[in-house]
Amino acid sequence: MLPGATVAEAERVAERIRARLNAREILVAQNKTLRISGSLGVSGAKEEGNYDFELLQSVADGRLYRAKQSGRNRVCAHD
Repeated sequence: MLPGATVAEAERVAERIRARLNAREILVAQNKTLRISGSLGVSGAKEEGNYDFELLQSVADGRLYRAKQSGRNRVCAHD
């Protein structure tokens, strides 16, 4: 949640989070690392014209699944 942020601003924050996740390697065993990625969906109250949390969560969730279906490791902030 980013109170007062536009969808474009929230998308930039989500992209920074995605990039930081993707840049990390996790040591899982001696000489063995694992890289993780993140798919994120973004929505905004101003965009939807509605401040209902459940609606905003549903929109973001739909965009999250769109990001996953589009190849994962990405941010989706638009339909």
